Amino acid sequence: MIGERLRSIRKQNKMKQEDLAQILNVNGSAISRYESDKDTPSDAIKVKIAKHFNVSLDYLLGVIDQEVPYYREGVFVKLPDKISDQDIFLLTEIIDYINFKTTRNNA
Repeated sequence: MIGERLRSIRKQNKMKQEDLAQILNVNGSAISRYESDKDTPSDAIKVKIAKHFNVSLDYLLGVIDQEVPYYREGVFVKLPDKISDQDIFLLTEIIDYINFKTTRNNA
């Protein structure tokens, strides 16, 4: 799965394999091997790829299909499909309380 995602992300960013290889400091043919799933990048290379393209490792590895940024201001939370309006309201209240408490403690 990482090969397919890597190829897609690289092409979306209009980048050549050779250019990405230079950025990652790997052999020129390594990107081709990664994209064809003939070789798997090390964990350190996976992190470099995720950081460079600003995608989560979960997305890069195919764990999730929603493209989530590597760097983000807030927190991504996946809620259950059948969450009630009452539970959403409760979650909103909890988040507001945490924001209030954090702001008060940092003042």
